[in-house]
Amino acid sequence: MESKIPFELRAIGAEEVGELLGLAARTVLETVACRPDFPVRLTMRPATWVAGEVLAWREANRAGYRPRKRKAKAVTQDAG
Repeated sequence: MESKIPFELRAIGAEEVGELLGLAARTVLETVACRPDFPVRLTMRPATWVAGEVLAWREANRAGYRPRKRKAKAVTQDAG
């Protein structure tokens, strides 16, 4: 039987949050969920969040995303 609750209102765990963010569940729990701007957990054990809040957080944080600049490789020239 398919759930009638819209995805945005469902409680999702660290594994599902990780899928939305492209991260491992462990990374979600250790580095993302502890950020002060990340949505508040619905439950602690197991850790769950409202899917729509996580999606909104992801979009808000994508807007300010700037890829890291790669260091230019030093080019050496022979004096010969």
